Amino acid sequence: MKNSENFIVKETDQPGVLKDFIRLPYRLYRDNPHWVPPLLSEEKRMLNKKLNPFLKKNPVVMYVCYRGRTPVGRIAGIINQNHNSIHKDKAAFFGFFESIRDDSVAEQLFRAVSHWVKNKGADALRGPTNFSLNDVSGLLIDGFDEPPFILMPYNFSYYEELYRKNGFDIAMRFFAYDVTHDTVQFPSLLDKLAKRLKENEITIRTIDFKELERDSKIIVDIFNSTWHENWGFIPISFEEALEDFRKVKLFAKKDLIFIAEHKGQPVGFSLSLPDIHQAIKSFNGRLLPFNWIKLIRNLKKINQIRVVLMGVRKEFRSKGIDLMFYKKIMENSLRYNYHRAELSWILENNRMMNRVLDHINAKKNKTYAIFEKKIDD
Repeated sequence: MKNSENFIVKETDQPGVLKDFIRLPYRLYRDNPHWVPPLLSEEKRMLNKKLNPFLKKNPVVMYVCYRGRTPVGRIAGIINQNHNSIHKDKAAFFGFFESIRDDSVAEQLFRAVSHWVKNKGADALRGPTNFSLNDVSGLLIDGFDEPPFILMPYNFSYYEELYRKNGFDIAMRFFAYDVTHDTVQFPSLLDKLAKRLKENEITIRTIDFKELERDSKIIVDIFNSTWHENWGFIPISFEEALEDFRKVKLFAKKDLIFIAEHKGQPVGFSLSLPDIHQAIKSFNGRLLPFNWIKLIRNLKKINQIRVVLMGVRKEFRSKGIDLMFYKKIMENSLRYNYHRAELSWILENNRMMNRVLDHINAKKNKTYAIFEKKIDD
């Protein structure tokens, strides 16, 4: 559809537009030293309605903005039906936003998405989420001087200005913390906590890749039951969890994924992953034909991890299980010469977790935000 004399916004159901949607970031960020090109094969799979469990259940529209024949911006409009059912609101979401530094481009993209979601009955637009908060989400607003860790976003610093000029304000902030083996400081009472956990028959084990389906179901169940009070929470399905694990199975380490049990019953979990971004950053999105060989070599050069998820059932919180998770993560990561960890993302209003990270001397080094605006009648 034509929006002005200078710009044309097209849906990705038109010939060639989906290809432009996928490839636009590779051109926009090609001179940025910190952006990590995602693997093209994974981007194509994620946007395939036959392969992505989220797209099978939820309406999504994707647009590319052109100046002449040149793609200059993109965006997706998302109706997360699970969110609306749980939170009893009419919020819609946007994601995959990319744009040149031009107010008009951003205006055309947000206008197109706002019109689409309004016709779907939405009264607010929130994002970015790619596709839900359980995926890569948030706009980086502080901490632009290094590459993102695995499954974390990176964007140009001027995006926040584009958002605000289009009526968006921050709905929620969340943080990334940084810690190394040299800077981490565990409290002196940790040994007492470990003894108390043992006395209370609370043990911590690593997952078993031979029983992956069993342990995946345990993690999904604990995640859904422990995160449900968090801002914007959306439960994850077992199907979605398996698809997510498929992406990381090649490089995941079983002794960085823990399950806490009380008398044999699961009460908590922790999931950490090696930062594969260190291994694929130079690939420009391609594994074939020869980057497979480089990948095997580069996996050995990874020296940092991301603590992706952690959850403890409510009745077992404040017992030190989270601290023991962090202790075991730091200990086991040394086996692979992983010396640095990013702990992300942590909601601004999650006082307990922010306090725990302060206690181990983790330093807040990046801030992200979800933005929201009301859709005019």
